[in-house]
Amino acid sequence: MVSEYDVAVSFGEEQRSAVEEVVEAFRQRGLTVLHGSEQTHEWWSHKEGGDLPDARVRFFVPFVSAVDDFTTAVLRAVKAGDEHVLPVLLDDVTVPPALLHPHVTYVRGRADRPDQLTESLVARIEAAEAIGRDRARVTEVVAAVKGSAPAQDAEPVVPADFSRYTEQDATLRYLGEQFAAALPGLQRHGFVGTLHVGDTRIAVRVERAGDTVYALDVQRGGIGGDETVNFVVGRHDGTGALTNGWARPVYDTRVGAAVLEVHDFSVLGSGGAPRAYRREELFTALWRRIDEVLASTVG
Repeated sequence: MVSEYDVAVSFGEEQRSAVEEVVEAFRQRGLTVLHGSEQTHEWWSHKEGGDLPDARVRFFVPFVSAVDDFTTAVLRAVKAGDEHVLPVLLDDVTVPPALLHPHVTYVRGRADRPDQLTESLVARIEAAEAIGRDRARVTEVVAAVKGSAPAQDAEPVVPADFSRYTEQDATLRYLGEQFAAALPGLQRHGFVGTLHVGDTRIAVRVERAGDTVYALDVQRGGIGGDETVNFVVGRHDGTGALTNGWARPVYDTRVGAAVLEVHDFSVLGSGGAPRAYRREELFTALWRRIDEVLASTVG
């Protein structure tokens, strides 16, 4: 007789201990879970139909804390419309926009908050039950995931119409729009945020009782080249080659989308090696840094 489960779990080796706690929280909530200590992403990716469990599942649930070959295939399957694949995006994992479906709400949470992840998953299962969605054989679900990977015989190339300057314009325009929408909300915390948008610079200023407590200039061009976006924190006279970080538009052939290669010296407060951001992720990181700075002024 074929066993039936609510979810089958897949995880990365580095997630092992955290996922054990999440799975236990699932079971305490009454979910039936197909989970084994060996059932990592690598295990699922290398097993064929006859070697996989003979089971039917409501959802196949891979935990995604890094985008590797298997999780890329998982995300492609969701984007292609596979309703039995439900990835859980952990912590601050960055998923390239080309792998996300614009109309799919992904489960996102923290591995150290299994209660929140459990409630999110229970809600999805209840919704599936309400519309009468049947379980699917886990062998068929995993086979569909593997089949979603693109053929590897063609070398990925940068499209001929990719333009760093077009992406630079779009980034400046987007950041200006987001700051304009977000700055008024600072008033309820006792700050006044102002914005000036020019052809070559976005000036963000935050004041408290007439004193400037945070200043950020987002500039067209900089030390990385005239196609980059430069970030300068603090008031200055506009002379000299100042930078607290910069971003260069690049085309990521692995995911088929333009991203921003961000070199963070101190604008985001993290430093380290260059990191790829989508425009939305970059604004979120900039705004989070502003929140941290403002919190320190009243702490």
